[in-house]
Amino acid sequence: MKKQDYDEKLVKMLSNDETYENLKRDPTAKTEKLLNKFISRLLDNQKITQGECFNLKSSDAQAPRLHGQPKVHKPDIPLRPIVSFIGSPTYALSKKIVKILAPLVGNTESHVRNSSDFVESITNLLLEDDEILVSFDIVSLFTNIPTTLAVEIAKKRLTECNDFQERTNLSIQDVCEGLDVCMQSSYFAFRGKYFKQIFGTPMGSPVSPILANLVMEDIENKAMSEFHHPP
Repeated sequence: MKKQDYDEKLVKMLSNDETYENLKRDPTAKTEKLLNKFISRLLDNQKITQGECFNLKSSDAQAPRLHGQPKVHKPDIPLRPIVSFIGSPTYALSKKIVKILAPLVGNTESHVRNSSDFVESITNLLLEDDEILVSFDIVSLFTNIPTTLAVEIAKKRLTECNDFQERTNLSIQDVCEGLDVCMQSSYFAFRGKYFKQIFGTPMGSPVSPILANLVMEDIENKAMSEFHHPP
């Protein structure tokens, strides 16, 4: 793809003011201050060790960076926006929260681990004449997940989890505050300019897949419960 075409596609995507906001300056220093204040409070309350505090705090970080992944299987080759958070202020905190939330995902009856697991589960499935196989697709899943809803569902699932405190010294409120800090840092740099994603979760953030899965499982469970004859 020509660099000019690539840039034009991303610039057009970033012009969507319902999803992205143009920032006047790099917010990395402000984000570091917010993060470090939160981490210091966890240390003061003896929720984390001195070593964890050192690993989670940020100094001299860089802004997350945007790049586009071409969807070569679609007409006009649209770009999938990927934000690399490696080296950004909240990267370490995001990875810690992922470890806490990961066991909450994949506990539904319909969960499949990967495509191989799915193939194995339908290998011996036979459709009767009066049955159909249905597939649903979500357009731009991550950018269509409301962050407030994601945090609410994560909080609910943590409350329902019996072994949550065996994995961490953090309280549910601490985890939710940490998620808020991570979600507030959903900004990125592209071609020397800075943008903030004001709706949805950025693809590339360590916490985005977990939050997207939690939200979709919640929606699926509600939908399934309304069937008189569940699929």
